[in-house]
Amino acid sequence: MNNGFGDRERRTSVRIPLGSEAFIQPAASQHPPRKARCVDLSVDGMTLHTVYVPRPDEIFDVIVRPHEGPLAGPPMHVRAQVRRCHPVNGSQIYEVGVKILEVLK
Repeated sequence: MNNGFGDRERRTSVRIPLGSEAFIQPAASQHPPRKARCVDLSVDGMTLHTVYVPRPDEIFDVIVRPHEGPLAGPPMHVRAQVRRCHPVNGSQIYEVGVKILEVLK
């Protein structure tokens, strides 16, 4: 499978469907966080849907909000690196696959 940057994708962990609201905060950015949706999550990565188009290998922070409900916990805050990016069905939404580098919170 192509990763959108010309390399083959090599997932090593099982992905769990999620669908939670998320925010992308590019490093050293003065701009407000970009909205995203975390569509799946694994122990070492996640897939985001967003209108933000990152650079190949860009590193940024991602905050994933928990689902509402009695078992909801605090938001997850990670530092992640872009591994793939491609448009979703010709829309303005991009699917961004990231590798989790560090869990911050």
